[in-house]
Amino acid sequence: MPPPRLLVVGDIAWDILMRPEREPVWGSDVFGTVELLPGGSAANVAVWARRLGVPVTLAGRIGDDALGELMARHLASEGVTARTAVVAGGATTRVGIYVRADGEHSFITDHTRALRFDEADVPPDLLDEADAVFVAGYAVYMSESAQFLGRLLAEARRRAVTIAFDPSSFALIHRYGPDRLLSELGGLDILLANEDEARALANGGTVETLLDHARLVVVKRGAAGATAVDRARTVSVPASAVDVVDTTGAGDAFDAAFLAEYLVHLDLDAALAAANRLGAQVAGRLGAQTR
Repeated sequence: MPPPRLLVVGDIAWDILMRPEREPVWGSDVFGTVELLPGGSAANVAVWARRLGVPVTLAGRIGDDALGELMARHLASEGVTARTAVVAGGATTRVGIYVRADGEHSFITDHTRALRFDEADVPPDLLDEADAVFVAGYAVYMSESAQFLGRLLAEARRRAVTIAFDPSSFALIHRYGPDRLLSELGGLDILLANEDEARALANGGTVETLLDHARLVVVKRGAAGATAVDRARTVSVPASAVDVVDTTGAGDAFDAAFLAEYLVHLDLDAALAAANRLGAQVAGRLGAQTR
């Protein structure tokens, strides 16, 4: 079967990645690595899916600044069809990423000039060339509402286009409100979340309670592998071995590989294994899109 055509909606950003050789000395200096790298959860998914041979359209927002121009050239070089809105006077999103020695990270997203989505950014005709639509949670949090997705997702359901969602951040789920988030999105086909995000969305319930909102729930469990749950069964696949350098973007790569495999073959075991492999490869390198 041909690869699925994927529409990705969400954040496009530049990552300012900092990995000190030892703990910071406040008020003084340490040596380490500082890189400016392409990122944004939605852009990461789009780039990795395209590298896996999936035709991809990315809908998002960039500023009319130098970083926006640089991002447009980067996406074109990756073969991603960018349906990006260029915001006059806007600043392309920048994310500061602090990476610990064990590879775990913390994000500081610059929202001083947040690029909020509206309906015009995601017209339903984007679905004309899509078999599935993937939405990154950051788009909802930046916009402070999922209302902009209403027409697009309604049309996707009418056309039987697969809807996949990754909530992106357990801290922002709590801030936004898990019940509100799930209610505004409506029914999903595939929910992709790590363990902390799944717990936050379940809001005191079990992972199985999320099946009231999604036909298939995939939980990314890091070194413990990954698990997929639907009404019929639970499938778990162990993680791929890796010496972790930087976990930034590993979950996004997982999403891309899972969708690229599952949407063609509907084989949960194979899709989880492929997703674990690519996620591990990304975690073994600095940066979310490093080849």
